[in-house]
Parts: sequence; structure tokens; C-alpha cells
Amino acid sequence: MQASGIGKLARRSLHYLDRFDTISHNMANVETSGFKARHIYPAQEADAANIRQSGGSAEMIYAVDYTQGSLEKTGNVFDCAIDGEGYFAVQTQGGIAYTRDGSFAVSADNTLVTGRGDPVLGRGGIISIDGNDVRVSSDGRVIVDGSETDRLNIVAFENEKALNAQGTYFTADPEGRVGARDAENYEIKQGFLERANVNAIQEMVEMITIQRSLESYQKVIQTISEQDKMATNRIGRLT
Repeated sequence: MQASGIGKLARRSLHYLDRFDTISHNMANVETSGFKARHIYPAQEADAANIRQSGGSAEMIYAVDYTQGSLEKTGNVFDCAIDGEGYFAVQTQGGIAYTRDGSFAVSADNTLVTGRGDPVLGRGGIISIDGNDVRVSSDGRVIVDGSETDRLNIVAFENEKALNAQGTYFTADPEGRVGARDAENYEIKQGFLERANVNAIQEMVEMITIQRSLESYQKVIQTISEQDKMATNRIGRLT
């Protein structure tokens, strides 16, 4: 009976450890542009709240918070933020990925790239910046020295929960039916970046709560284990 109780407590402790790791990951990315917070919920709670699931098990649900973070002015002409729906499309070695992190730069070969060095995609393909005066209009048109070079390819998804999160990048599972389409309800803000949507205070409060819960579980498990040892020793003496 006690062994069964220890097993249940151990499983709950593992759930709390998973939540603690997730919070730690969020806190580590609180200053990462375009980062979307990750959360873990009990399955029943997630179903009741209609939380978008991105993975998990029968007991716990892993979900990404896709809400927009606040926009911060940087003054860098290559920084771009999406105010509204959609993601920037970028070309990676593994295929096309999507991101809300618009901290762009120009590479040595005049290609507009992300902080990871991946080319940013426009409607016509990889965007080339060959000039000095760079303007990005609210609808994503890239204007270099007065001439329109391309237009940022901003993609929206009907089913964001089917996206695979990899840091600030998201990839579309071909079988996930993400419903990709051209974004419509957005405005590009040149010289701005979208901050991570992590609520640092809330995360810290939850981290403290989890730490206390883990300590309580450990004490209970230790008590049950000691009681089992005492019972075993008594049986040994009786026999």
C-alpha cells in the first residue's frame, strides 16, 4: 500500500520537475526577442480551458503561449516587429521555418538574415539588400534607395498548435494541417522588436510554489520510506 503511495508521489514529483524545467526555460529567454512562453498543465485543466496542445501525455499537456509580446523600439533600421498575426518566413538548411523574432541584419553578400544567419524570405524568395537607405513599409514592402526590392513573406496559420517550436523558430508539420496562408491582419513596425511574452513575476511565483511542493513531497516520501524500513525490521525480529 505504501509502495503504491510512494509511486504516485514520485510521479507527481516528476510532473513538478517538468514544470520547473519549463519555467526555467522561460526565464532564460525572458530577453529573447520573439520567444513564446511554454507551459505545462494537467490534462483535465487544459481541456477545460481549451488550451492549445503542442505535446504531452495522458496526464500532462505541453502548450505554447502564442499571444503577442510587447513591442520595443530599438531604432535599428533592420529590426522589424509584426503587430498582429503572422510570422516571418526564413530559409534554413532544414527547410522553411517561421519566427516572430525580427532582429535582422545584412550579411556580407547583401542578404537580409536573422540572428542565426538564415536568409529572410520575401514574396520573391531570399531578400537582397543592395543599397544604403532601407525602408520597410507597414505592409512589409522592402524599399532600398527608393526602389521596392521585395515584400516580406508574412505567413499566418489557422492551427498554430500544430507548429513545432524550436527556440524562436517554428516549423510546420506537413501532416499537422496547420492551414498556412498569407497573413492579412498585421502591421510591420520597422525599428521595433517583439519582446518575449514571458511574465517574469508570474513565472517566479510559480517557481517558488513548485519548489515548496517538491520539498513537501520529498518529506512525505522520506517519511513513508522510513516507516517501511521500521516495519521490515520489526517483521525481521518477529521471525
